[in-house]
Amino acid sequence: MGRKTTLMGFSLFGFVLGFLAWLLRASVSNLVSSIGLNQDIAGAILAGIAGGFLMLIAVLVWSAVD
Repeated sequence: MGRKTTLMGFSLFGFVLGFLAWLLRASVSNLVSSIGLNQDIAGAILAGIAGGFLMLIAVLVWSAVD
């Protein structure tokens, strides 16, 4: 895989992950709010999970390329 292909793949994966997180934010936010946290904290938790998952996949793919 070339450098441009890899970067485009990461950016496409990041876009899809962010898009899905945006669609799921209301249900996850309501779930987290039911345990006593406010909407901002719920959004931060969702963004953290999505970002962590993206970085995990990026590191796994990066290490497999070498």
